[in-house]
Amino acid sequence: MLRINTRTDLEALAGTEAYAEALRLLRGSMVAKVNVAVYPEGYFEDGYDGPEVEPIWAEEENLEALNLLGLDKAEFLAECERVLGAL
Repeated sequence: MLRINTRTDLEALAGTEAYAEALRLLRGSMVAKVNVAVYPEGYFEDGYDGPEVEPIWAEEENLEALNLLGLDKAEFLAECERVLGAL
């Protein structure tokens, strides 16, 4: 299991297969699926008897992991392309 807590941890893996795997994992963390459905007041409370609302899933960009490591999105994606090939 990879443990990357700092940018230094990531950079220490450079040139290894673990580095490529870390880049893949970080790239995957850049998008989160979130439920954007609008629910009526009281929907999640006991006793609600209104219509059922199906979730609506949308992808949202999430750069939190990159930000925590002090990585710039454009530079990170360029490094992914260099190491992993075309995105």
